[in-house]
Amino acid sequence: MSNDKPYPAGTPLGNGFAVACEGKPSPKLPQRGEPAQGTSLRSADSPLRVYEDLIHLPQMHEPDKLAAMRILSSITTAAYSAAPILMPLLISKQVSLSIEYGNAFASPFVYANFGLILCRQVGDIETGYEFGQLALRQLSQPKPHSLKARTLVIVNTFIIHWKDHVRDTSQPLLEAYQSGLETGDLEFAAYGAHSYCFNSYAVGSELVEVEREMTKYNEAIRQIKQETALIWNQIFQQAIANLMGCSTNPTRLVGKFYNEENGLPQHKIANDGTAIFNVYFNKLFLCYLFSKYVQAVENSTIAELYLIRVTGSPLGPFYYLYDALARLAIYPESSAQTQSQILKKVAVNQKKMKQWAYYAPMNYLHKYHLVEAEKARTLGQWFKAEEFYEQAILGARNNDYLQEEALAYELAAKFYLFRGREKFAQTYMKEAHYCYERWGATAKVRDLETRYPQLFPQSSDAASPTHKTSVTTSNHSPITFDLAAVMKASLAISSEIELDKLLSSLMKILIENAGAQTGFLILENSGKWVIEASGELKESENTYTTQLLQSIPTANNLPESIINYVIRTHECVILNDATREGNFIHEPYIQHNQIQSILCLPLLNQCKLVGVLYLENKLAAGAFTPERTQVLNLLSSQAAIAIENARLYSKLREGESRMKQFLEAVPVGIGVLDAAGRVYYVNQRGIQLMGKGIDPFVAPDQIPEIYQFYLAGTDQNYPTEKLPVIRALSGECTTVDDLEIHQNSAIVPVEVWGTPIFDEQGNVAFAIAAFQDITERKQAEHLLANYNRTLEQQVAQRTAALQKSEAELRHREQELRLITDALPALVSYVDANRRYQFINRTYEVWFSCNRNEILGKSVCELLGEAVYQRVEPYVNQVFEGQTVTLEAEIPFPLGKKSISATLIPDFDYNAQVRGFYSLITDISEQRNAALRERKRAEEALILEERNRMAREIHDTLTQSFTGVIIHARTAVSKITVDPQKAQAHLAQVQNLAQTGLSEARRSVEALRRPYLLENSDLLSAFKHLTSQLESSTGITIMCEAIGIPYPLPSEVENNLLRIGQEALTNALKYAKATEIRVELIYQSTQCILRIKDDGQGFVIDRSSSHNGFGLLGMAERADLIGAQIQIQSALGQGTEITVSVNQ
Repeated sequence: MSNDKPYPAGTPLGNGFAVACEGKPSPKLPQRGEPAQGTSLRSADSPLRVYEDLIHLPQMHEPDKLAAMRILSSITTAAYSAAPILMPLLISKQVSLSIEYGNAFASPFVYANFGLILCRQVGDIETGYEFGQLALRQLSQPKPHSLKARTLVIVNTFIIHWKDHVRDTSQPLLEAYQSGLETGDLEFAAYGAHSYCFNSYAVGSELVEVEREMTKYNEAIRQIKQETALIWNQIFQQAIANLMGCSTNPTRLVGKFYNEENGLPQHKIANDGTAIFNVYFNKLFLCYLFSKYVQAVENSTIAELYLIRVTGSPLGPFYYLYDALARLAIYPESSAQTQSQILKKVAVNQKKMKQWAYYAPMNYLHKYHLVEAEKARTLGQWFKAEEFYEQAILGARNNDYLQEEALAYELAAKFYLFRGREKFAQTYMKEAHYCYERWGATAKVRDLETRYPQLFPQSSDAASPTHKTSVTTSNHSPITFDLAAVMKASLAISSEIELDKLLSSLMKILIENAGAQTGFLILENSGKWVIEASGELKESENTYTTQLLQSIPTANNLPESIINYVIRTHECVILNDATREGNFIHEPYIQHNQIQSILCLPLLNQCKLVGVLYLENKLAAGAFTPERTQVLNLLSSQAAIAIENARLYSKLREGESRMKQFLEAVPVGIGVLDAAGRVYYVNQRGIQLMGKGIDPFVAPDQIPEIYQFYLAGTDQNYPTEKLPVIRALSGECTTVDDLEIHQNSAIVPVEVWGTPIFDEQGNVAFAIAAFQDITERKQAEHLLANYNRTLEQQVAQRTAALQKSEAELRHREQELRLITDALPALVSYVDANRRYQFINRTYEVWFSCNRNEILGKSVCELLGEAVYQRVEPYVNQVFEGQTVTLEAEIPFPLGKKSISATLIPDFDYNAQVRGFYSLITDISEQRNAALRERKRAEEALILEERNRMAREIHDTLTQSFTGVIIHARTAVSKITVDPQKAQAHLAQVQNLAQTGLSEARRSVEALRRPYLLENSDLLSAFKHLTSQLESSTGITIMCEAIGIPYPLPSEVENNLLRIGQEALTNALKYAKATEIRVELIYQSTQCILRIKDDGQGFVIDRSSSHNGFGLLGMAERADLIGAQIQIQSALGQGTEITVSVNQ
């Protein structure tokens, strides 16, 4: 551990620094965490120059400055071991001296150290790298340099790896070792050997070779008596021995080369923080590799205390990689608080790794991707995890980090095994097994076989990749081929999961291994075998080109007879001279193209034909040798499996995309939590309602606060344990409507349904919440409750319920299907043929039949002809590209329901409607509430009208009867005296009586609602009326509704019926019609009554009147309700009366 106290005069380090500073008082040493003094070169007395110019500075001649440079250089190493925090001060002082007084003999070592500081502590990798290159350029001067060893060690241990591959440091470090021996710099000779051994181990060199090199250089280091470097090397050598299976417990560093029980106390006494870090880092690495995750984190925590001792070397990023992986491994079993701490720490680590990957992607980008994959897996972000695993595998392979390629394959296999995708898991685990075996980690290979026996059904005797294998066939000499090349090709084939990339890679690999000029891959597509990919060797450029061909027919492009033979028999066809031998010499394609060699190979997976490989060579006969044929046979099964896996992957992605479209199309908010209670998915409507989308760092108990969920009518956050989605994590299905979402100044009441989603083992895998804005419903309920309190003092009971939905969770399409199944509304997708392609489970409930009985049916078949005629105009509108909303009353097997439907068109890439989504909800309760309120209002109006008419009748008759009495008395008194006047008075009595009677009749008539409307709606009243008239007259009278009927105000219905009665009476009495048609047309903005007859017609005279009402009476009634009336008639052409009234 470094000493953070300032060193006083009298100690070697203190005296050296005092002399170097020319007797001036030593500046106060920086304490841990403080910035080091002197790291800036921008000072008045040492102006900064371009780095390229520093090499051309004059030589330093001042004796005191040269002495200071020598003293500071000699104590630099001591400062690194005893007080690392002092290093920036020492090095910056030397750089300043060089800039001001010229380059000295020690300047290369100084510039190297300054580059180390810039890279390690300042984080300026570009500038630090330039100083490292400057140091190397100064070493390249013709004169030998005694500081060459230490300069090479500093540059190649602490600088080069930030921009170049770690592998590029091997030769320079061996050169440093040799130079140290030659110049007597034995300390840095040993450090160079140690760094060379560690870097070989870090880049994934074969462990057998690394261990051999370590043994060799350990002996050399022992002979030059450099104990510190020897101990460092022995620690790593013991870790390698554990990996190779030389220890009963691979997680403890106890064995032939090192014993942690004896070593750790000695390292602490010697204050060797680097050795202590090396011990705990290797224990972290081994514990993680052998699944001891809690122990791994414990060792990482101790190692972090000594991390400053290796910061800047490649070992630092390795520590951050395994620290993050270990902590993510314990994440699922940790408390919520610990989980939050883990994610924050991993985020800090990843920020550093991302910066390093920017400058050196060949070393650190795949490490960054691997941690991102594990983080996404931990948070349940499956799609992200898949992408990052693939990127990590590809990056590690392309940059030859064999051990990290193996680890990425292993972690991806565990991920797929957890997801229940055992076929994928087996493929990836076998690749991990193969990579670990190539690396030489025998203990890890055994660990995989023991831990996952189901993924290794047969014992795998994988050959060493450096050996050749002989295969003997009948009547032939032994066939020899490079198994390593075959395994590399097999690995390349199995690593691709996207179909297009796989086909391109497959053609290149197969043509390359077969020695063909041209090749074609034939796959089945919709029952036909077509060419999907081709490849060609361009000999002039010695390159391969591949092309995806979009299902080209084999006819006229390939020898069909050979292709069909292979498809039919599943046998391989090899023709060494196709134009002269074999059964296909008359094939037109062969004769026309003069093909020499042909190989046509079936690609079989468990006896199932997946594809056909056709290869040809026009120039050489016998091009497809037995060796090459054997290689293709070995690769063909792998290719078949890879193609089927890629097709399955493509289908899964397609199904996932479609289900996402479904969820984004529904106008209901959808939110999903994973098993750990983290937000996994929110659709667009959900984001609109909540004002916030996915936040993976929100713990379950933080959801009400973060998403602003409140108990309705209060300022209290909704209790977490009562949230339907949280209760769903416990397996409950619940519904609540007492939850409000606060968005800025708006408060949105919502109804929420919570439903659990179970995996195959019966455990809750996800919890889904469906929620919708019920503002309008709450307002309607509030109004209805107020009316009921006034009239009945009763509270309406809410009757909505959420049907429980359980289904096995097998893949993403099933997961998303279960989400829609949990909705209480009808959700469906109808294609361009107006047939159902998707329905949710609610259809089974409403229609009382199985889902499979509905899928494939047309809308007309499901709803029935009568109902379909009513909704067909709206379906036509949606296929014209319009979003349509309608309300209607529809009969279902369990009774009629009032529904609200939203139809949303689904456009293809050409903006053509290829179908539509529909969401249908039950609004029966709301509709009934509205009808009850309308009836109450009508009754109140009728009561008021009756009172008014009673007063009017009373006033009218009183006046009339008073006049009658007066005139009658006068007539009696005059009847004998003056009969003529008596007669006049009697006539006045008659007039007054008739007037009063007429007024009474008029008032009664105006008050009375037609009896036909007393207990039915307008359409039913007209049907009843026309049926009676048709029965009594024998004349054909038709009555029909166009559109979906809806109720009109009572006064409107009364007057429309009266107008219709008058029109029918006129048609029967005066028009002498033989056929009458009555139509009620319900449009979105108005209702139209049309009555048309085929009678004799008449010339329209609007001043005429028939039976007191006539046309004038109908016009007056239309005016009363604000309707427009049109009358069209001509002699001999019938009459048509149209009345239009706004809804």
